[in-house]
Amino acid sequence: MSHSISYKSIAEKLIKSSEKKKYDPFNRVNYQANLNHDRWQFPEQYLSLYHHPIYGQLSDEQKWKLSLLEAVNFFSMNVHGEQALVAGLESRLYRNKRVGEDAVSSKYIQRFIHEENSHTFMLAEYCIRYSGSLYPDHSLMVENPELSPETEDILFYGRIFTLENYLGYMNNIGQSDDELDQTARDIHCFHLVDELRHIAWDKAMIEENLVRAKKKGLIEELDTVKKLLRAYSEYVIHPLYNPAIYRELGLENGLALRQECFQLDARRKQITLWTNGITEYFANLGL
Repeated sequence: MSHSISYKSIAEKLIKSSEKKKYDPFNRVNYQANLNHDRWQFPEQYLSLYHHPIYGQLSDEQKWKLSLLEAVNFFSMNVHGEQALVAGLESRLYRNKRVGEDAVSSKYIQRFIHEENSHTFMLAEYCIRYSGSLYPDHSLMVENPELSPETEDILFYGRIFTLENYLGYMNNIGQSDDELDQTARDIHCFHLVDELRHIAWDKAMIEENLVRAKKKGLIEELDTVKKLLRAYSEYVIHPLYNPAIYRELGLENGLALRQECFQLDARRKQITLWTNGITEYFANLGL
């Protein structure tokens, strides 16, 4: 079976799967009128301050507020990341110049875009209802050097794969955490259901373009892509440590606290486990 048949077959399967999971994006989540202060809003062991000595000095109310603000921060990161993703996908619709831009693939990408737009509504609604607003997007511009179509798309879908696996890991933990408040758990669950399909498409595009890039001998460009994917894997972690949250809790020297948390051995081990699936996938591809 040729690669073109393979990825179009995947698109057709994902279309059918998406059709079975239809929902009203504006009524998918039953948002609580009031959050439960006896339940976490973000998994406790994944709070950025959890492994820092200062966590033991926080009151129960401060810890609960930290969980709310870190949920809002994480969901805000989701929204900003998915907005950038949708912009890149929209430019590829029906263009018919590269892999995955044909009519069948575009038909699936439209569902992909619709689901991502639904996610941004679902996530933003939580942030606005319970905190008043989203956190602003403080992410830096990523490097996009001039590349061949194949390697450019490996980089594009590789970044999407990285982001969605990174988010999906926490979604899986959140949906299974019975100490989490119900609305937060529901959001993690609904987000993960769709992301698993998106990840399947990311992999189909990465692998198809990788075969073509190797046939063209684009070895130097693939080396560039490797470096940029490594950098992006580190880049998506940094917004987890938000000094604005620490200031809202009344803690001093938010920037220094951010750096201390980032360097804690226990936290670094936790992040390594968090990103293992991403690292292993790219390693197995030689990326």
